[in-house]
Amino acid sequence: MTAHMNPYPHYAHMRATTPVHFNDALGVWEVYGYHDIQTVLGDAKTFSSDLSDGKMMVFMDPPRHTQFRRLVARAFTSKVVADLEPSVKAITDELLDRVESTGRMDLVSDLAFTLPVTVIAELLGLPVADRDKFKQWSVPAIRAAEMELMGQVPAPELTQAVDELDAYLADLIEKRRDTPRQDLVSGLLAAEVEGEKLTLQEVASTCRLLLIAGFETTANLIGNTLQLLLSHPKALAQLIADPGLLPSAIEEALRFNTPFQFFARIAKCDVVLGGQLIKAGQQVMTFNASGNRDESAFPHADSFDITRTVNRHLSFGHGIHYCLGAGLGRLEARVAIATLLRRFSGLRLDEQRAAEPLSSFVLFGFSSLPVRFEASEVTSEVVGGLNVE
Repeated sequence: MTAHMNPYPHYAHMRATTPVHFNDALGVWEVYGYHDIQTVLGDAKTFSSDLSDGKMMVFMDPPRHTQFRRLVARAFTSKVVADLEPSVKAITDELLDRVESTGRMDLVSDLAFTLPVTVIAELLGLPVADRDKFKQWSVPAIRAAEMELMGQVPAPELTQAVDELDAYLADLIEKRRDTPRQDLVSGLLAAEVEGEKLTLQEVASTCRLLLIAGFETTANLIGNTLQLLLSHPKALAQLIADPGLLPSAIEEALRFNTPFQFFARIAKCDVVLGGQLIKAGQQVMTFNASGNRDESAFPHADSFDITRTVNRHLSFGHGIHYCLGAGLGRLEARVAIATLLRRFSGLRLDEQRAAEPLSSFVLFGFSSLPVRFEASEVTSEVVGGLNVE
C-alpha cells in the first residue's frame, strides 16, 4: 500500500512527537491532534478561512460567511434532504439495474461516482441530456482544485475542463436568470443577502463548490465504506444481521478512512497552539484524518468498529464551516449501501481485479473498486433485511 493510502503510521508518529509541527518545505504549520484541530477549526476569529479571492463560501470569514451560509443552507434543510430520498433511491436502483445481470461491477464508476454527481446535477437543475457532459468535467475540475490547493499549476487538459465547466455554468445561470425554474440555481439568483442579490460570480462559485465538495466527499464515503465492509467480514456479517447498524457503520467509515484528509487556515494573529508559536499570516493545515485516529478522542482508534457509539469525528469539519451537505452525503451513502447489499447477495471484492487507490494526498479513496456478486431475484422493492427507509 502506498504512503498516501496508508498515512496513519506517519500521523501516529507526529501525534506522539510533534503534534503541532512546522513543515519547512511547505512553509506551513501542520496540526495532528484531535483537540488541537478542534481548536483551530472552532476559532474563526483567530484562524481565517480566507485563502483565496473570497468568492467561494469555504474561503469566507464572518460576517459575509454567516450571511452566505444562511442563504445556501436553505438548499440543504432536513426537509429538502428528506424530499430527495425517493430520487436517490430511484437513481441507485437504475444504476444497479445496469449491472445486475453481469455478476460484477466497479463500485466506484458504476455507483459511488455516478450517484452523487447525478444528484447534484438534479439539484442544480441541469437538463438530463447535459448530465453526461457534467460528469466528464467533474473529475478534472476536482483534480485542478486539488493541485491549486497544493500550490501546483494544473495541467492544461485539467484547466480546459474547468474552463468548459465554468462556461457551461455561466450559460446555465444566464438561462435561469431569464427563465427561473424550481432549482437551486434559480433560488440562488433570486436570493438576497442584506438586501443585495448575489453576483453571477458568487452563484457560479457556489455551484462549483457543490460539485467539488458534495460530489467528491460522497463518492469517497460510499467507496470507502464498502471497501472497509468487504475487507472486514465480521463487520459485514454484523451489519447484515443487524441492519440498524448502517448509520453507525457509515460514521465509523468516515472516521476510519477520512475522505478529505486536511483543511487549511491562516492565522490572523500570533497564537500559541500545542506549545508552538504560530505567527500572524502563517498557514495552518489541520490533518483531520489524523485527529480521527487520536486515541485521546477515540479508544482503539485503529480498529474499525461499526458498533462505536461515541463518534465525534472531524470528517465534515468543525465549527462555522461544518459541511452543509453532510446530511445529503449520509443519505446517499445509506441508500446506496443498503440497496446494494439488499439486491446483490454474495458481494465480495473481485480477486482477479485489484482495487486502485486515488493518486492524491488530499483525498482518500479509490478510483476503481471491482467486486463480484450473485445477481439477486429481489428488485427495487423492499422485502425485509436491509431497508433504506
